[in-house]
Amino acid sequence: MSDIRSMTWGSFFHASSENDWQRRILRVVLLGILLRLVMALAIVPQMQQMGDGPAYVRQVQQIFAGSLDHFYFPPGTALVTMPVFGLLGFSVTAEHLAGVMISIGFLLSTVYLARSMQLSGQATYLAALIAAIYPHVVLSSAQISSLPLTAVCVSMAVGAALRAARTLSLRHWCLASLFCGLAVLTRPGTLLMAPLLLILGWSMIRYRPDRWRLTPVGAVIMVTIVGLMMLPVMLFHAGRGHGSVVATNSEWNLLLANNRYTPDYKTGHFGQRALSDLDPEAEIYIRRFFDGETAENATRLQREAMLDSARSYIAQNPGRTAWRMSNRLRGFFGCDYTAARELQLVFGFSDAVFGLVMIAEGGFFLLVLCGWLVFFVGGQGAPSPGRWFHIALLAAIIAPHIAAFALAKYHLPLVPVMICASGIVGSWLVDPSTHGADFFGKRRKVLIIMAIAAAFVQAEHLYNLVILR
Repeated sequence: MSDIRSMTWGSFFHASSENDWQRRILRVVLLGILLRLVMALAIVPQMQQMGDGPAYVRQVQQIFAGSLDHFYFPPGTALVTMPVFGLLGFSVTAEHLAGVMISIGFLLSTVYLARSMQLSGQATYLAALIAAIYPHVVLSSAQISSLPLTAVCVSMAVGAALRAARTLSLRHWCLASLFCGLAVLTRPGTLLMAPLLLILGWSMIRYRPDRWRLTPVGAVIMVTIVGLMMLPVMLFHAGRGHGSVVATNSEWNLLLANNRYTPDYKTGHFGQRALSDLDPEAEIYIRRFFDGETAENATRLQREAMLDSARSYIAQNPGRTAWRMSNRLRGFFGCDYTAARELQLVFGFSDAVFGLVMIAEGGFFLLVLCGWLVFFVGGQGAPSPGRWFHIALLAAIIAPHIAAFALAKYHLPLVPVMICASGIVGSWLVDPSTHGADFFGKRRKVLIIMAIAAAFVQAEHLYNLVILR
């Protein structure tokens, strides 16, 4: 009884040794895995795939049948989930296990990234705890999606690059290159991450006499591995008359976001709906570009027509395009809600129940976002990589979505990095030796401004979410 009485909330975040932290982190990881399995196999055991999930399953089926003509969606997600379907066949349970596999990868890669950043045991534990119970990923455990897989790739690539630069290990650099290549195959816009990782490696070793091992040699390894992973897909498409591309949906995404009927704020609005659900004028306009109900089987000429139309609109409407781009930038930081919405669609939740689930889903993102913002204010002396890399990685991930189809959930690939930063900030708060109270007191005005800006972004996001439901 005396031991129980002596326990405090603060003791939950303290340990006596590094081994104790390791055990706690392991328990949190096991908790996260259990939550995902319970969600996918017990709470929603018969839930069908939502969003792009059915398309990825269909891609795998076509690959096995040898009938695939092209990858409309990038092939990375289908390729990663192929082993699950190869072993278990095609069923709802197999689909859920494929989703769980990716969701568990999100958790494990976040812990790997935290360790690669050399966070303290306390900060790593907090990051692992956040990743284990992160509602958006847990609620979506049964779903096959490219976004959590891209988050896995980003975390592993950055973590391996940090280890490579720290130890001058070409083995780790090969690992970083492999995950960078997989990220490109999963979401081609992440190609910008490759040069960023090279800059990160160079910045960490630029003063070391043996830096040559991770500069030109590292660049050759990165270009070779990423190029070899992309080349077969590009040749596959070129040989079938689709052009040397990784996927054939890029022109469609650009057209959706850049035409006279696109909503100025929620520019991904059209991409989430059947054509018959759109306004008549918008439906007629979009049907001009392809035959059928979707753009999946559009020819190369039809895709070029989409691209030309989008470019023409951008050139003729620079002011409105700039406004939409600024909206996408703010909307990128909007709270998560898609898992709650998908559960509502399947199970018929009332708006009140949906609101409660969304509060958990979106609220957790806001906590992580706030932790990440605080990291920027007081990140001096924080573990590598520094604040410049966080900003550069944000720019690399968000850049493709500034001009094209964009939704708030596209911030997920950056979330593990944000979680690690939040773990650092959390350790400042719970560890008296960091003088967290002094830190927040000295930077109170900056933090208040940041909080107001974040609140404005979320208010705007939720307002438009309700209006354009």
